[in-house]
Amino acid sequence: MSGESRNILEVLQERKKLREKQRLEEETGESRGKYYWNLLRNAIKPAIDSLNKADIKDIYVSHGVHHGRKINHKSAIHQVLYNRSKKEYLTVDANCIRIFKSDGRKKDIVDPEEDLNRLCYASQINQYVGWTYNDKHLVLLSKEFEVLSVNKAQTDLVTVVYNENNNEIVTGGVGCITSWVFRYGNRHVIPRKTAHAELMADEHFSLLVLEETASRTQKCFAATGTGVAIFNIFEGTLLSCQKDLHVRQITAIVFFNPLKYLITGARDGSIKVWDETWHLQLVFVGHTELVSCLAIYPYGPFIMSASYDCTIRVWSLETCDEVDKIETNLPVEGLGTMIQENDFFSYSTHSVDIWRIQHVHALHTSIGFRVNAIKHTDYPNKPVRSVLLCKDASVRIISPVSGDVITTLLVDTRRVMIDAAYAIAEETLFAVFDTGDILKCSTRINPCIVEAEWRCTNPEKACNYLLVYEYVVDSGDGDDSWLSMIRAITTKTAHAASVSPTKTSEKTLLLGGRKDGYICVFNWDTGEVDFEIEAHGSKGVLNMIANSKQDQLISAGKDNIIKVWRLFPFAQEALAPLMSFYCAQTPLHMCVMKGKLCVAFQEHTTATYSIVVYSLLSKRRHDHSPDDDHADSITGVSCCPRMKLFASSSVDGTVKIWNDENKIIRNLKLNAVPHSIGFCGQRGDILVGIGNHVHKIDYSSYMPRAQRFRMVTMKFPDEVKDKPLPYEEKLVCRLSKDDVKRLKAAHSSFKFTHFVDVLSEEETEEVTREKRHRDKMFALLESRDIELCKIRDGELAANRKPKATKATKRAAFDKYLKIFYNRPRVGLIADDPYIDDKAKEAAAGSVEEGEEEYKPDREPSGFFPPPSQVEMKKEAVAGEPLEPPYPVNPRGFIPNSVLVHLLWPKRQKLVPPEEKEGYRPPQLTDEQLAKAQMGKKPKREWKTVTFKKKEPTLEPSREPTRDSPRFFDYGEPDLAPSIEPEDAEEEEEEEKPSAYLQKMQELMDRPPTPKPAEEVAEDKTPEPEPEVPPEPEKPKKKREPKLKKPIVKLVSRPPPPPPPTPPKAPTPSPTPPPPPPTPLPDFVTQFIGEAWFDKYFPNCNINTFPKPWTALALVNMLLRLLRIADFCHKTPIVNAILMLYQQENLDITDVIFRTVMGVLNPSKNPPSCASEDEKIFIKAAINVFQVLGLYNKIYIMELMVQFLDGDREVRSFVMDAFAAIGLQDSHKFFPRELDGWDVWAIEGDDRKEQLKKKCQMWLDRWMMAFKMHLESTIEKMKKGQSVQGRVSKAQLGKPKVAQSKGILKGETDEDTGYAKGVIVTFDTLDGSVIDNATHIEAINYFCEMELEKELDRLRRRDSVEKVVEAKNTVLVLPKIGGKPSLARIGETHTSRCHARRETSLSVDYRLPPITARGYQPVAGELQGFAPCINLPMKTVYMNPFPSPIDLYDVWNQQPILLTLKSSQKYFIPSQSYINDFEQFI
Repeated sequence: MSGESRNILEVLQERKKLREKQRLEEETGESRGKYYWNLLRNAIKPAIDSLNKADIKDIYVSHGVHHGRKINHKSAIHQVLYNRSKKEYLTVDANCIRIFKSDGRKKDIVDPEEDLNRLCYASQINQYVGWTYNDKHLVLLSKEFEVLSVNKAQTDLVTVVYNENNNEIVTGGVGCITSWVFRYGNRHVIPRKTAHAELMADEHFSLLVLEETASRTQKCFAATGTGVAIFNIFEGTLLSCQKDLHVRQITAIVFFNPLKYLITGARDGSIKVWDETWHLQLVFVGHTELVSCLAIYPYGPFIMSASYDCTIRVWSLETCDEVDKIETNLPVEGLGTMIQENDFFSYSTHSVDIWRIQHVHALHTSIGFRVNAIKHTDYPNKPVRSVLLCKDASVRIISPVSGDVITTLLVDTRRVMIDAAYAIAEETLFAVFDTGDILKCSTRINPCIVEAEWRCTNPEKACNYLLVYEYVVDSGDGDDSWLSMIRAITTKTAHAASVSPTKTSEKTLLLGGRKDGYICVFNWDTGEVDFEIEAHGSKGVLNMIANSKQDQLISAGKDNIIKVWRLFPFAQEALAPLMSFYCAQTPLHMCVMKGKLCVAFQEHTTATYSIVVYSLLSKRRHDHSPDDDHADSITGVSCCPRMKLFASSSVDGTVKIWNDENKIIRNLKLNAVPHSIGFCGQRGDILVGIGNHVHKIDYSSYMPRAQRFRMVTMKFPDEVKDKPLPYEEKLVCRLSKDDVKRLKAAHSSFKFTHFVDVLSEEETEEVTREKRHRDKMFALLESRDIELCKIRDGELAANRKPKATKATKRAAFDKYLKIFYNRPRVGLIADDPYIDDKAKEAAAGSVEEGEEEYKPDREPSGFFPPPSQVEMKKEAVAGEPLEPPYPVNPRGFIPNSVLVHLLWPKRQKLVPPEEKEGYRPPQLTDEQLAKAQMGKKPKREWKTVTFKKKEPTLEPSREPTRDSPRFFDYGEPDLAPSIEPEDAEEEEEEEKPSAYLQKMQELMDRPPTPKPAEEVAEDKTPEPEPEVPPEPEKPKKKREPKLKKPIVKLVSRPPPPPPPTPPKAPTPSPTPPPPPPTPLPDFVTQFIGEAWFDKYFPNCNINTFPKPWTALALVNMLLRLLRIADFCHKTPIVNAILMLYQQENLDITDVIFRTVMGVLNPSKNPPSCASEDEKIFIKAAINVFQVLGLYNKIYIMELMVQFLDGDREVRSFVMDAFAAIGLQDSHKFFPRELDGWDVWAIEGDDRKEQLKKKCQMWLDRWMMAFKMHLESTIEKMKKGQSVQGRVSKAQLGKPKVAQSKGILKGETDEDTGYAKGVIVTFDTLDGSVIDNATHIEAINYFCEMELEKELDRLRRRDSVEKVVEAKNTVLVLPKIGGKPSLARIGETHTSRCHARRETSLSVDYRLPPITARGYQPVAGELQGFAPCINLPMKTVYMNPFPSPIDLYDVWNQQPILLTLKSSQKYFIPSQSYINDFEQFI
């Protein structure tokens, strides 16, 4: 029964469902499925409608930057950054890290474990790196801000940036930058490369910016002061340094990667743009305060700058002007933008501002002139092109997709172009002017050529408007193909009689609207009027458009009437009126979209600027609210048939988008005036003429959401990019300079699809291969770590276990028992009943040695073994090898052998005392002894002074070091000389000075006379000074005459007789000379055979060579020849002049000087180092000037100019010349000063003259400073004040010191090179000293002043960094900031700051100090050296688990050990032994 009842219930339920279904179909007329679909659709429709209404309601879109929200802080903000993955803002203040959402709402507050005030986000690993400004510690944080590790940098950290391309951190410090890598599961950050800038060693690199590329040539730009240093990140090398980029300090820097531009901002408010070759491209001026930050604009080639003048400005790198300006309430400290992100932030001291960018339009094509009208072609199967009518009477045809200029029609700018029409199928362009003339041009070449010009003879019939009507039958539109076919068949049937069977079915007509109100059809070839019809009366035709889909022509005139015509392309009477309607205002602009006509009406008197849409099929008019109208003149209208949209532009700076029912859907507020407008694509992209350029409005920036959803289901054709036509060189050459400039001024704007460089195929393959290998190695390391963890936790079981046998079980049991029974048994110590007796025996020292009690094994814990195990060795015997008195553990090793090698460097073994010679003082040479004996006799007898021989001890205070200088001074008892026994009674007598010093003392004791130079010479040389005869076995080389003449001038006594010279050829005299032995003199024949002589004096003999035959005449002849000869012959000619000048002792120094100087400085094309012949001549000319000895201002200026323009060889030669004339610049201050001049911008034919003026100004300035210094010095001396200075040995030894009006007297140690005290006595203190100052002395004065500045800077730095050290320091090394991990040798296990770490070893291993600095201890003794040593120890990392992946990193090729900052470090004494102690002695 139960089964039957169940079947009955099922049948009843089925019947019930069937009845409900039938009832539902009767009520709704639909099936059940359709009913539920309608129910679901009706349920969703309200939500969709509300979204559409909300989207349409927000119709206003304003181009530019708009403020979003302000976030205030109580504490000062140090840094703000943006987490792009989480879309969060992070601020770092003095207390904590605050996190905010993208809309500015507060999310969280984090208090980090470590003190830090700066933060950097590593996007690839989703972690943070924190640091403190001017601190050395770098803290790696997790995404939850937990401290993972801490590392220490070499110098204080000033700035840190993240290298997203290579997943590295780059830090800037003092004089260097360091790249850090993440290793070991991104839990540690380790330095990979450090690059130092030697020229900027003391500068703080506070600004860093990286090149956006993953290539190994990636650059890093570090700014400091007014310069920038460029580094290679991968190699860690300095590429170059650029100085003096700004007048004031650089405060902001950014790198625009697509153009490879470096942009710098300075304290003076200027912004400069530099290219890769460091040529200045642009300078932006507008800020009135310092530029605090620079950033890349998210869209296009723009940059953003923030300043203390409370403004944020946007600059265009293409149009070179300011495009936007945002006012802020407070000075902006920083700025942050993200590429292709609409939001960015700025922050001041206590607040953060969030901004939003609405980038509506962007530069598409740079024209250079205002665009008055934009027309587009719509020919089927042809790419869309835009025709631009420009203000300069030119027409440019561009590709709307790429913005490239395809071709250009240039017309005389004095002609006024009214309109133009373009037929793309025939590649023909028509242009009409105000006179009615029409040009027919071919657009197949660039620029366009004029094929014909149709003159207008009747001004009343001149055209106002041109229109090209293109009739195409087989349209390529897929959606209208059926309608096109029907229209084509209908047209062919209606006009079958008029169409010739041989003609094509496509035709293009040129129509014109004339001033007399007629519409005419022009003959395509001749320009004659084939047909005309009256349209708008005498007021003229204002506008015409073609509705080719409907075979219609629509015209509008100044009579306020719009007429619609039916057009028959193949008929003689091509136009027939269809309809017309009257308008209340003038129809200024029109556009048609199938059956919808959009008209822009304008009436200035009533301020009417409205848009009206007419339906030509239903003859209805669509209006909108007057509030939606434009507020000023309408500049154009356009339509997009595919999206059913209209667009209008106005002088009020707006572009309004309307639907086909004339309802506004978007109101675009631009930041400029649009002069023209036109849709350029089926998706709805718009071209707008703004300023002197064409901008593009992308459809995504304004299209409503509903329209974008509809576009998903629509199919759009691919956009075709037209390539620009190349310039026709023949046509370009015919153009004027202004026309060429107009032609090339128009170009496509700079567009980039990616901001980061794309690697080449080779680099991509290498990076991919390396990454694949890294991933493989990392997977192996990870699997190994997992396996180790399983082994640790006991989770890993052996895959193959050996089978247990009886033998293995028995062996295992025996081992277990052995472990159990062999363990040490520790019991209680038995009580000793006679403990008192043992105590007495121990006190008496007679305790018997018993068994040593048990001590557990422990690791050795010191550098030396315990003192109880020390067995002192016997003292060293002479002649035997030394042995260390301290035992050496054979099992030990030394982990820090470098320190031991520094403590005990290698040196020679000691010799027995009797074999070592005593100290011998320096010996004077024979020449010095001869000079010393030329003076007067000494007042006292000479006392023999010797030094006693001492035993070879190693007391630090007695043994001089090899690096310390040894002085032999008779007046100073520094070396404690001892007197021989036979002269012991004269030990305390005053030592007798040398004869040279006696002579100097006598010269200083003599009173001054009115004529110092001559009378001093008489006092100094009462009788002729004997000359030292030259040694016959060492013949001296023949000296150049350049050394003879200065000696004659500078020595006050009569010059010595000149050495014998070789016989010279007789010179002509008034009386007839005897006949010469040869036909020509020797000074002529010596040049026969040389190339230059044979060229200019061919067939030289007594008949051809010009007379007189004198050396002076020959030199004058060669000087004239020098001016006209080629540079390949000028060098031997000037050498010949110099040879004759030296051989004949000619007195024409000034003539030679002026001639050679004139050849070096012609009016045009002076010689330079670019040509090898010219460079050789420059060096030869400088050599001539050196021999002539005229070291005047002109010569010094010439040397400076040659240094500035010369290559490395010439610069070195010039510096040698400077040194020869007295330049004393051992620190190279003078060449560094010349290298710092800004001479690269000096160009042109007068470059050398400008350089000379620059050198002259510099010399005059320093000469004036030098003379003022002399004047102040003389005034001080007249007042009795002391004047101190430094005089080197070179200055004392040169005779030029005697040129001044004073006499220099002093003492020097000629053997050692160290100057003692020098007394300078000026006999006269008049102005002659100032008048006789030379320019080379002024240069030396400049070098001395630079040296003083450098010394002052070093003193200030030393005073800041000076550290008080113990006087028992062994080595004096540079100060290294921070405390090294291990800095004590000999005193281990001691801690002054952590008392809990103290052990008993701190007492056992304290070593005695030494008595003086810089001396090594005696070999074999543990005394006499410092207890500690402070060395700049480099951090050494150990890698206990090497891997093949380590080959990719240089730092991994050395052992690396990761140690945290808080980890303890131990030093084991027993393992720190030296196997061979003698090798370090």
